[in-house]
Amino acid sequence: MNANRLRPLLCLAALAALSASAGESRSWFVGDDATVFPLLSHGTYDTWLRDRLSVGLEFSFSSLTDAKRSADKGSNKTFVGFINKLDDDDEFGVFPSVSYWAADYVRLTLFRDSVAGRTRNYNTENHHSDGVVKAAGPALLVEGLYPMRGDTVFLHAGLGLSWAFGDFEEDGWWHLGYSSEASWREYGSPGTKAGDHYREIEVDDSVGILLAAGVAWRPVPRMELDFSLRHTWLEPDCKFGYRRRSGFEVRDTGDFTLDHLTAALTVSWVF
Repeated sequence: MNANRLRPLLCLAALAALSASAGESRSWFVGDDATVFPLLSHGTYDTWLRDRLSVGLEFSFSSLTDAKRSADKGSNKTFVGFINKLDDDDEFGVFPSVSYWAADYVRLTLFRDSVAGRTRNYNTENHHSDGVVKAAGPALLVEGLYPMRGDTVFLHAGLGLSWAFGDFEEDGWWHLGYSSEASWREYGSPGTKAGDHYREIEVDDSVGILLAAGVAWRPVPRMELDFSLRHTWLEPDCKFGYRRRSGFEVRDTGDFTLDHLTAALTVSWVF
């Protein structure tokens, strides 16, 4: 199995082992004057970290919710140029997540929000793709919590912001200026092409708003399982043009609607 695929599973196993071993004791301390980490006192840990801070892995699935526009370039209603549709791409993700209980019923969560869509053009028979538009970056969520069944089950809902860094991954044939992918393959699928320009789409960074709701469960004292649903509204601007030796020459502008719904399961170690 690929090492990159194994890494999240090994991390998950380590979290589970730590949680299970910690189930017998509510503290990492041994002795009256012990400390957690060299500079962290017992009192500081009890006051600011115990049952407040959690670090884990989020397993997520994201899907676009507003991925089609009018097939009418002349009316400027497409995303940009002839692109009028986006297909979900790279829906699954495994990312780190950090949560902190700032008050009894308020939690802050920092995680990575990510979405990608393969472009489709309406002006060809097979609705060809120029490439994949992507947006990913840190997101901060502020949630209110409602405890149930003591300190083991919590309902939560909140509002947040997603800081997304935009990118466009051009397909080789389109980037090099060939008329079609078939034409590019006839020339042996080259990685370069003699000419004075390359086709590119630049996607701006943007900030999106997100809403979330879910439920968290602590089956043992130091382990938390959290299931949540999030909806993120994101609409980065973009520019299509030619990359020449003299720089980037803009030929058209537009934007991509990258609103998406995310289902996430997070497995965390609770300090």
